[in-house]
Amino acid sequence: KEDFEMHVDNIMKQLVSKEVMYTPTKLVCEAFPEWLADNESNLSKEEYERYGKQYQYFQQMLAAYDTEPENSTRPMELLQEMQQYGQPPVEIIKKLAPGLEIGEDGMPNMGSMPGMPGMPGQAPGCPQM
Repeated sequence: KEDFEMHVDNIMKQLVSKEVMYTPTKLVCEAFPEWLADNESNLSKEEYERYGKQYQYFQQMLAAYDTEPENSTRPMELLQEMQQYGQPPVEIIKKLAPGLEIGEDGMPNMGSMPGMPGMPGQAPGCPQM
């Protein structure tokens, strides 16, 4: 069990490494202020504050990558903390991945991406575990 947890931890550290996440994080940080300004009147106070918190977390992640590029623990902690505020705005995600379709649940429909058939749903005929 410990070997499995160590393996998962290593995979997560690679996924949140500066090499993988810096550019998308920077793009989100660049897009968020304009999106917040454009959408403030369309959002409830709670939604606006929630998105504002997300923006702050993205800024903290960018700062962590800039100050400690080899430390993947802090960005991973920030991502986990940010989950309480839900998904980032669909419009910002679509700017990062123009061909990506977002489902009603706010999650990306990976089946719409080339080379990603059946995700996050299951392929026909594959039993669900």
